[in-house]
Amino acid sequence: MIDFRVPIEIGQARVDPGDIVFGDRDGVCVVPKAAEEEVFTKAVEKARGEKTVMKALEEGMSAVEAFEKFGIL
Repeated sequence: MIDFRVPIEIGQARVDPGDIVFGDRDGVCVVPKAAEEEVFTKAVEKARGEKTVMKALEEGMSAVEAFEKFGIL
């Protein structure tokens, strides 16, 4: 190890100490520390909305109706 808790750059992406790095099989996302609360609040809201849409679809609503009503799929 040469150093730690220092900014790094990977390609054109900068990762600063305290940033959150999330990865899965689809890719990697870096959430800057300054945007952490906003990003995760919106992510939870989106996940809740998706569950609501899934329930509506399971109850027989069409995808077109669900999108018109909820604005997400």
